[in-house]
Parts: sequence; C-alpha cells; structure tokens
Amino acid sequence: MNTCLWLLLCSIILPRGATPFITSSSVATRGADDGRSILSPPIRQTQLFVSSTTSTPNVWVPPSQRLLETRSTIFKIQQPEELLDFISEDDRLCVIKVYASWCQACKKFDLRYRKLASKYSDKYTTNTKGAPPAEIKQQGKIRFAELQYDNPQNEDLCDSVLGTTSFPYILIYKRQEGKIRGFHCTPAKFQLLVNTVEELLVEEEEQESCGVDNSFQKQVIDLGLADRR
Repeated sequence: MNTCLWLLLCSIILPRGATPFITSSSVATRGADDGRSILSPPIRQTQLFVSSTTSTPNVWVPPSQRLLETRSTIFKIQQPEELLDFISEDDRLCVIKVYASWCQACKKFDLRYRKLASKYSDKYTTNTKGAPPAEIKQQGKIRFAELQYDNPQNEDLCDSVLGTTSFPYILIYKRQEGKIRGFHCTPAKFQLLVNTVEELLVEEEEQESCGVDNSFQKQVIDLGLADRR
C-alpha cells in the first residue's frame, strides 16, 4: 500500500470535534484532544483514474452507481481504496459493518443490518423486462457498506488503521467530519445502531434548519487521488 493512500486511510480515524486547518499541499486536521495533525478524508476531485496496469484512463464509477447496477443496498468494500471511494462520494452518513466470515454473531446481525439498510438507503425504480435500466427514484438518507475482516486485502486496513478487534463492529463516517462513531454491536444490542443513526439524522436536520455548514472540505483541494490506482 503506497504512503499517500496509507496516510489518507489513517485519516479516517479522525475523532468528531477535531478542529480543521488547511495546509498548502493537503487538507489536515488537528486532533481535539492531543493536538496531533493528520490528514482528513478526501473529496474526489475527478471521475478519471489511471489503472495500475495500463496508461489508459478509466471512468470512476461511484459506489452508489455500482449498487444501482445490482439493485443492492449495501456496498461491499473489497480493498482499502474502495473504503475511500465509499466515504468520499457525498456528504451523507456512511455506516460500515466490519465482520468476519467465521463470526456466528455477524451472521445473526446481518439480517437486521440489511433491513435497516433497506429502510434508509436509495430506493430504485422497478426494472421489468423490456423497461429502461433501474434508476434511483428516491435518494436515501444513509449509505451502507460492509467490510470483511478476514479478506487478505483488508488485513492491514482493519488491524492497523481501523483498529477493529471485535465483531460485528460498526463504523460511522461523514465525508466532512471523518469518523464520528465506532462501536462493537452484537445482535442483542442492534437497537444501539438504530438509535445512533436516528440521533445523527435528527442532529443533521437541526444543523440544516439552523444553516450550519461545517463541510470545510467543499473547498477545491487536489490530493492527487486521480493516479492512486
């Protein structure tokens, strides 16, 4: 994993309440508690990237568009780059379930997680035979993803960056704030996740009604992500 990508991934552990500041070469944040400086989550500046195996530019497909093609509600993160793609696509709440294939509690948790995703994620048009491709008829308030801990491509990400050691584990992000929640959530405590997302949605509505805009990253800042693949 290259250094730039590693730093960007490390940035998503940013605690809520951190004070942002901007450097000449990157977006950085100062931790609210200890004053340390870390990079904050990026905004994608381009929809083109260069493949690692060819010099031909490829069109970047947003995670929501990939879900639309399969009519799914949960984005499956297969590698670290896709975590950045998922978080940085837009300003909606991002909920990520970290699980392991051998975890029995994760399997019990999964059904309720999918029901929650169906409630808050994008709604699609009916795609009948001979009809145009499905479209998003109603944008959801939350985007959902899952990340498999025992996928070899995610090993460094889970151990060194996310620090997830118990499963299922829930991570909640917003592009302009970074990580805002992280907690172990067993099937018996699933209501904790429900309460948390409802609380965060209410908080969003209150901020919007008051005209609060803390998305400092809406400024145009190029972090060189176009060539990261």
